Amino acid sequence: MSSRINSKVMLIVLLLFTTLVMVGCPDKKATESFVEKNYDLADLIRGGQLYDKWWKINGQSEPTSDFDPIWSSQSTNSRSGGDTWRCKECHGWDYIGLNGRYSSGSHYTGFKGVWDQRNEHMEDVFDAIKGEGGDHDLAAMLSDIDIVDLTKFMIEGLVDMSLYIGTDGSATGNAENGQQLYNDNCSSCHGLDGDAINFHGDEHEVQAVGWLANDNPQETLHKIRWGHPGSSPAMPSAVVDGGLSDSQTGDILAYAQTLPGAVKLGNADMK
Repeated sequence: MSSRINSKVMLIVLLLFTTLVMVGCPDKKATESFVEKNYDLADLIRGGQLYDKWWKINGQSEPTSDFDPIWSSQSTNSRSGGDTWRCKECHGWDYIGLNGRYSSGSHYTGFKGVWDQRNEHMEDVFDAIKGEGGDHDLAAMLSDIDIVDLTKFMIEGLVDMSLYIGTDGSATGNAENGQQLYNDNCSSCHGLDGDAINFHGDEHEVQAVGWLANDNPQETLHKIRWGHPGSSPAMPSAVVDGGLSDSQTGDILAYAQTLPGAVKLGNADMK
């Protein structure tokens, strides 16, 4: 009698387990299938710009509330609204979060970077970015295509910025090589002296290429490589559109740091 009951119990447990597996697998398999199907077609440039400011790329409205609950888990960065939703705000322009440029100062959150994601399986990176149901839930803000583009950027687009930027913020590339590369790839919009566009947009506080390259070389290198989201005309990616190597983008940064920071107000884009 006892063995019959045990056999029935075992059968019920086996049936329940099989049912759970059958119910649980389709979603996971569907995610894996979607990522595998779309990864090769993913847009690396778009991923790099989504990392910067995703609502400028995917047509969503800039969030007005904080990215909670994850943002509330830290108390050192007092920014609010849209800034709290930017990938770079938590993980840094150098992709190493609390171990990089944002290891201190007003941008410090204590959150780790995304550098190690480049070695993860694409499905795991996709799930980590999407964060559905967790503290990092971006499912309502980013489409699955957005997330695949970000996944590709994380796996293929990150660069070790310490190879091109010293601990004091000075670019270590070849500025002489960078000058020719800058003239060929950047000067048509930014001007030979880097002063054709005022990034600040206020004639009383001007910021040009030379200023940004020295003030935030990590941001500058990211934008050299992937462009600036929402710019008009669209800023091209030096590594994809321009076909430049990582070291060549580092050379451009080195030259950019030699440019003056002030702009000629007559040429400034004040929009």
